[in-house]
Amino acid sequence: MDENIIIKVCRIIADIVFAVALAFTISYVFFAQVLQQGFSMAPYINDGNIVLVNRLYHNFLPLNKQDVIVFYNNGQESIKRIYGLPGETITISNGSFYIDDIKMDSEDLRNSLSSNIEQNVKLGENEYYVLGDNLDSSKDSRFADVGNINRKDIVGKVWFIIK
Repeated sequence: MDENIIIKVCRIIADIVFAVALAFTISYVFFAQVLQQGFSMAPYINDGNIVLVNRLYHNFLPLNKQDVIVFYNNGQESIKRIYGLPGETITISNGSFYIDDIKMDSEDLRNSLSSNIEQNVKLGENEYYVLGDNLDSSKDSRFADVGNINRKDIVGKVWFIIK
């Protein structure tokens, strides 16, 4: 066999191995897959859906209200939507939801927040207040065992939903 052909084949194999290793590294470092279990985010994300999570939001990119995030709570991955940002005060009173004393007039919140829940929470420097889209079936920041989500517990922002 000609030596040039062997060198070319070796280069092609090396390029393929490098491309696969690079793709694996990028996908592992920057993205994660999470399986949604339960109906707390329905109808946006349903039970059994797999979501791709952009891990760059863990430390490097800003998070905003309405972003859907994946975070660790008691060792389990959970998916919820951000409603409160660091430094804000969240109040739930008589079935109404307030951020810094401004009433949020969302029909979803109005129809689903229990009038039994009374809450007044000042978010810390790295804390977020999260709720599930399906408030009647969501264990979220309203509950003491979830509470405010610290930035260090956030895996990333939901980037894509695989149905």
